[in-house]
Amino acid sequence: MSVYRKWYCTCVGSPVELDYQEKIDEEGDTQPSCRRCGATPSSDPRKTVIYRDIEDWED
Repeated sequence: MSVYRKWYCTCVGSPVELDYQEKIDEEGDTQPSCRRCGATPSSDPRKTVIYRDIEDWED
C-alpha cells in the first residue's frame, strides 16, 4: 500500500488541485505551487494551501 499526498489551494474559495503529487515515503526538492496566487506549502502567508493523503491499495 502506498500513500500519496495531493495538494490543493483555496485562494478562490473552494479547493483547486495543484498539479503535483508526491509519495510520502520520498523526499523531493520540488514543491507544488498555485498558478493563481503562487503560494507553496513553505511560503503560504494566507494559509490557503492544504493537502489530503490518498491511500493506494493496489500496491
